[in-house]
Amino acid sequence: MANLTNARRIGALVPATNPVVEPDFYRVAPPEITVHFERMWNGAWGSQPEIATETGHRLNMTSADANEVEWALFGFDVGRMNDDVARGASALSNIGPQVLVYACTSGTWHKGYLAYDRMMAQIMEEASGVQSITAVASCIAAMRHMGSRKLSIAGPYRNFHLRNRLQPLVEEAGFEVLSADGEPWLQDSMNPREIDAEPPQTIIDFVPTVAQEKADTIFLPGTAWRALDAAEELEQQLGKTVITVNQATIWMALRRLGWTKPIDGYGSLLRNLD
Repeated sequence: MANLTNARRIGALVPATNPVVEPDFYRVAPPEITVHFERMWNGAWGSQPEIATETGHRLNMTSADANEVEWALFGFDVGRMNDDVARGASALSNIGPQVLVYACTSGTWHKGYLAYDRMMAQIMEEASGVQSITAVASCIAAMRHMGSRKLSIAGPYRNFHLRNRLQPLVEEAGFEVLSADGEPWLQDSMNPREIDAEPPQTIIDFVPTVAQEKADTIFLPGTAWRALDAAEELEQQLGKTVITVNQATIWMALRRLGWTKPIDGYGSLLRNLD
């Protein structure tokens, strides 16, 4: 019988509409570490029958209306998703992971303050008995580790929410945010599946147009955005640290498992695991 006492496992909660987190983790995680996923229900989006009480869809919401609500992505019910966190964390605990990950940024920064993000990690730990981290907290830890002070944020979200929800949270963590901009096509989108459809080259082309000269770090949120594939090239182009959310979350999870060997090809952060 195989000896499983030294197995190193990461358990991750991922939004039901996100097809990017899993392949990103699988590509980067060393073969000695396995990653296991549980999906959080975040509204009807697939081929399942429509339900009259489904609140995730707001077909009549205009762009202007979306700027007046706490969070708006078509088909993405963040409240229902977070109600599913305890169940998902409890289920993942059955495989004996050493760390659990909440692999979604908007799910904890949409309130605009750090206490909510910390609360979600606490809910996971209480439900599972396993140390738990969030994507947002991982990004903050990664930026501190890299000595970041002045940030430009570029993401697949609306400018309104980036500037009125994410920016205050990042500033609460002690960073100076010089700019916060949504990718032109996606910032006006309310469709979560359009985020993962955008190729890395679009990110590579967009980020330099909004990165501020005085910024030492570019922060790219959005776990469904294919920013991991853009990090290395953007760092070379801009001469700045680039922190993407999946990159930072993988970095944090590996550190919690005691993994310190550098990983090349995905930005300077993953070369700084020790």
